[in-house]
Amino acid sequence: MKDHRAFDFDDDYGREYDFIARTVIPAYDQIFDAGVALLRAAGRAPSRLLVVGCGTGREIETFAPAFPDCRITGVDPSREMIARCERIRHRDALGSRLDLVCGVASELPREPLFDAATVYNVMHFLPDDGPKAELLASVAHRVRSGGHVVLFDLHGDPDHPGFGTALDAWYTFFERRGLTGEARDRFVDRLERGIVYVGEDRILEHAREAGLEPVFRWFTGFLYGGWLLRKA
Repeated sequence: MKDHRAFDFDDDYGREYDFIARTVIPAYDQIFDAGVALLRAAGRAPSRLLVVGCGTGREIETFAPAFPDCRITGVDPSREMIARCERIRHRDALGSRLDLVCGVASELPREPLFDAATVYNVMHFLPDDGPKAELLASVAHRVRSGGHVVLFDLHGDPDHPGFGTALDAWYTFFERRGLTGEARDRFVDRLERGIVYVGEDRILEHAREAGLEPVFRWFTGFLYGGWLLRKA
């Protein structure tokens, strides 16, 4: 059984997160610009956007200026991450355009519905005996019909013959980018204790069960994948 405490965003991992994310995730800054491009290409600019797992606020920093008429709701269970997003609110003078909720998506009201949602780097922390599916269902319940969900996640089927090679290549990638020594060992230990890997087929199965139809896969980088989903 995985240890959900392996990644504690209210403790030392939260303090390390900015460096780790930029080091281990391929094209880290570009994936948020890609989210803007995806939603623009999918239709009209969203007037209400849900950011699930808003973390240190990279989605908010990117989406707020890209969609100046959009009201953004960020939700995250970490008090430390919400505090960081509050600082972005004041720094960027977002005021009432930004609503922040310390909690999870399933705790949000069902109305009014959002035009779109982003779910970056959330699913891989959740067990696959219900919580992964429940996350996507809770997001789908809060997005209007025809709205889109931008999903980005660490994934992979451990039983697939290429999984081990992909994992080793990813480890080499972030070591070459500066995550070495004790910091590297701590991060790998967290991965081994806390990440619940599932393959793309399983992710899309959960999406379809939630009423989210895959439009296309927009990102591949080692064990990271990105998908654009549409609410039926």
